[in-house]
Amino acid sequence: MNQFSKKIIDWQKNEGRNNLPWQKKSAYEVWISEIMLQQTQVETVIPYYQAFIKIFPEIKTLAKSSEEQVMSLWSGLGYYSRARNIHKTAKIILNEYQGQFPQDFKNLVGLPGIGPSTAGAILSLAFELPGVILDGNVKRVITRFKGITNPIDNNETQKEMKSFAEAFLPKDSFREYSQGIMDLGSLLCRPKNPVCNSCPVSKNCQALKLGIQEKIPFKKTTKPKKEKKIDWLLISSKNKILLKRNDSKGIWKNLWLFPEKDILSKGNISLLEKKESLPEIIHNLSHQKLNISTVKYQIKNKDRLKIDRSSSIWVSKADSVKMGMPKPIKEIIENYL
Repeated sequence: MNQFSKKIIDWQKNEGRNNLPWQKKSAYEVWISEIMLQQTQVETVIPYYQAFIKIFPEIKTLAKSSEEQVMSLWSGLGYYSRARNIHKTAKIILNEYQGQFPQDFKNLVGLPGIGPSTAGAILSLAFELPGVILDGNVKRVITRFKGITNPIDNNETQKEMKSFAEAFLPKDSFREYSQGIMDLGSLLCRPKNPVCNSCPVSKNCQALKLGIQEKIPFKKTTKPKKEKKIDWLLISSKNKILLKRNDSKGIWKNLWLFPEKDILSKGNISLLEKKESLPEIIHNLSHQKLNISTVKYQIKNKDRLKIDRSSSIWVSKADSVKMGMPKPIKEIIENYL
């Protein structure tokens, strides 16, 4: 075993995270956690993971569920294509793999939503097989340890990191090593204020030697996010609110939203009694910034409002929690109804 992996394994046993709810569990539970953890912090994921596993304790129950059920449990977690891919993959594993996860890299990466790093995580954390993980934490550890100063999103840098990650793999203890290098990036080798004096591999860290540990890794200069204005109408009638399924493509495809200002006719608008304008919400996505304005309206007789019954529905606040909806909708319902 090389010294790098040995030090990380020894450190993980004593100082790493050893009480996460998906640790030392089945491939199914490791897979769900790894998908949820993509671009999402551990603290945010834990309650979502626990609620998800409670409803879908095994691949069969997930595969036989509806997409609506899956999306409702994903509401607020973001990156909703992850949930749709989870549902697709569950069906494939049940029907084509008799409900058992494949234990080889090629078949794993052939499944919807499972890329090379997620496949490596499943192999190492669930099956104790050699698997390369290259999530953000691991990339940061490798970049700093090897002193890589090129932009982290360059193709050549990606290849270089993958090569180092493969070279660092131990000959055994794959689960402990994979968990250890992720823990190291999360707990010590943090993006800002890394705790270098507690790092088990700091002695040979090139970034520390050069004093550039807080300058790398970095990405190529990115363009500013595009901004989009959204005008929602929160329409209530007694104890029910009006929601509309989003049929258009994009991040919120098939999720339930409030109707937008330009959807309702002037005749419909005239039936509404304006109550208040809610505070503007700024919702940042990876590629754009949403400026959301919401006006709260009320109508005494909801049946007078002409709506498309195939894509719109009146629901109570209690029933709305069972529906798939993005975080801003969820927060507005919780805070203003």
